[in-house]
Amino acid sequence: MRILLLLLLFFSPSLLPARPKLEDQLQNKLSQAKTDTAKVRIICKLSSCYFLSDVNKALKHALIAEKLATKINFLEGKIQAKNLIGYSYMAAGEYTQALKYYYQALELEEKSGHNFLAASINLNIGGVYRKLKDLNRARHYYTKAFQYAVKVQDTLLISKVYNNLGNVYEDEGAYEKALRLFKQAAALQAHLNDTVVWAKSLHNIGNIYIQFSQPQNGLPYLFQSLRLNEKIHNERMKSTNLGSIAKIYDLTGNAAAALHYAQQGYDLALNIKSEKHIALAAKSLHELYAVQKDYKLAYKYLLVYQEHSQVLISESQKKETAGVTIKYESHKKDLENKALKAEREKQEIHLQNQQMKLVFGGVLLIAMLILMVVLYYHKQKLALTNQKLQDANRQMRIQNKEIHRQKEELGEQANLLQRQNEQLLKDNIFKNTLFSIISHDLRGPFVSITAFINLMKVNKSMSAELKPIIDLFGRDIGILTNMINNLLAWSKAQLNGNKLNLGLTDLFFLADENIELFAPNANEKNIKIINEVPDDSIILTDKERLDIIIRNLVANAIKFTPNGGEVRIQVKEQPQTIALVVSDNGRGISDKYLAKLFSEQRFTTLGTSKEKGSGLGLMLCKELAASIHAEIAVESQEGKGSSFSIILPKLAISDLPKQNISKESSALLTA
Repeated sequence: MRILLLLLLFFSPSLLPARPKLEDQLQNKLSQAKTDTAKVRIICKLSSCYFLSDVNKALKHALIAEKLATKINFLEGKIQAKNLIGYSYMAAGEYTQALKYYYQALELEEKSGHNFLAASINLNIGGVYRKLKDLNRARHYYTKAFQYAVKVQDTLLISKVYNNLGNVYEDEGAYEKALRLFKQAAALQAHLNDTVVWAKSLHNIGNIYIQFSQPQNGLPYLFQSLRLNEKIHNERMKSTNLGSIAKIYDLTGNAAAALHYAQQGYDLALNIKSEKHIALAAKSLHELYAVQKDYKLAYKYLLVYQEHSQVLISESQKKETAGVTIKYESHKKDLENKALKAEREKQEIHLQNQQMKLVFGGVLLIAMLILMVVLYYHKQKLALTNQKLQDANRQMRIQNKEIHRQKEELGEQANLLQRQNEQLLKDNIFKNTLFSIISHDLRGPFVSITAFINLMKVNKSMSAELKPIIDLFGRDIGILTNMINNLLAWSKAQLNGNKLNLGLTDLFFLADENIELFAPNANEKNIKIINEVPDDSIILTDKERLDIIIRNLVANAIKFTPNGGEVRIQVKEQPQTIALVVSDNGRGISDKYLAKLFSEQRFTTLGTSKEKGSGLGLMLCKELAASIHAEIAVESQEGKGSSFSIILPKLAISDLPKQNISKESSALLTA
């Protein structure tokens, strides 16, 4: 205990010297600036300075800089201001607005041809997509950022790319790769003496140790990051540091220290008025007090978390940012099509000119020959020859008019097609917005009810008469939640049609996630769920649709397996296919019901503990399997259990869309 107290005193940020007020220096420079361009640059620096302590002030100054840069037509300042506005919105958790301004900045940067800020903008766009769990797009923009950073030989930006790619590997569960990239980034940043990004890399190193067997190894890095952030007054990052420190102390069994640092992080989040940090800190306190059975405080912080959690990434934000992405990519494609069309028209005009030259040359040659023949033989035939030339010219004018008319018709058809495409895009955005609203409104109440029921279950003071009612109510809510999730998944599949989001999917981690999801249901029936999937089973497919199929099959296996039974998840490989098998030793399926599976004859039977169902799960599984070119097979024997197999085709990496990346970035991404 004495050693721990000495360690806390050593790392205490209150003992560090105060950082001089850079904001005051910049304000003095702003008052002395003689040109508007100089003012724009200073206001942008002020915005960057406020990121560390007050996101609202950072956004305010970035908007002022953009307005002034637009007024004086200062393109470089306008690009920088839009990039800072996007960063402010991203820090506040408003990802749709952030993405909109980033794309505006990127479009202006590409038009300028300078590419001074291209690496930074692409890095920030990748950060938004990583927050939205769209790791494929995040990796794409990080790769572009790396290419620009190498091109301009910006070591700091290269280190930032390492850091962000480490976050992607962390999200994918490749913790060793992530740790290696974080340490590479920290080494570069320490050499450059850039305190802000160095503190972030140190936090990432310390935080990822939570995923390893000895999480306490991350504490020195987190305390060092905390000291650096205290030095530069980075209040948002300090709150994040304190949350990770509390998590490690909780994992190592030091509940008092965990509560101490979690409370500090929560108080700091309240001071800086960050919705996102308040939500995360409140969630941590809720979990810690629940473990200590202080249900009053646990419920208090649960309410705080629910009040502020809407700032975290939601399904509606994903839909909105998807709309911004589609709009940007469509606009970019339109520009490319217009350029291609202009080039094609230029080539057609050149070809027409060549043809006209050949035609006129031929006509002139024929005329000269005729003239020579006429002069040689009969001068009297000169009038007849002239008449023939006039007829030929008149016919040519008629043909030119016809060609001009046809071009006008093609132009009108092209305009009509463009208007139809624009209307289709608007209808699609409205459809996605409506769907996201329905999704949020349906799921929200059930999340709150489920949280309340779980809190009641761990409350040992609850009466014996009330406990069966709560259990029954919780089971019914679970059935309704599962039914809503299946209906929403089916609706989403119908809206998206056959559009697949192909990506490399780790079957082992996918199985593990579902085992963790259904652990409470399995524990109630004392059922073991065993993951026998090899940890190197990687397949190219639509992860989200496959996850829904596995989720329904595991839920059914638990439902029809008696107390003390087993559910296994395995992989069986063939030369052309790979089968993911969910099997159980439950009561099996009779021949009467086996023929009705996956058919449109919806039916449901009670589980081994009288669980109810909706009958929609297997119908949804069949439809989703067909959409990813997979099949579902079943083997069952009444009284001995069932085995459901998802038979997937083995797709090659070449089936993914090709992207142009440099040799350096390819080596980095495969590190």
